[in-house]
Amino acid sequence: MHRWDYLEIVKDGVMVGKYCGKRTGQNIILTGDQILIKFQSDYSFQFRGFLVHFNAGQHGRYFS
Repeated sequence: MHRWDYLEIVKDGVMVGKYCGKRTGQNIILTGDQILIKFQSDYSFQFRGFLVHFNAGQHGRYFS
């Protein structure tokens, strides 16, 4: 369970990952028509947050 802010990624109703704290620098490549990116805050402290780079393109093509 995550006690503070976290970022959750869901694809086709299945959670792909939940990220918080110092777990950073990961690349996640997903394909499909819908992906949910949810940010949840506990509103308690204000520190540096999450940085997300998102690219969308045609299936089978990778964008950096």
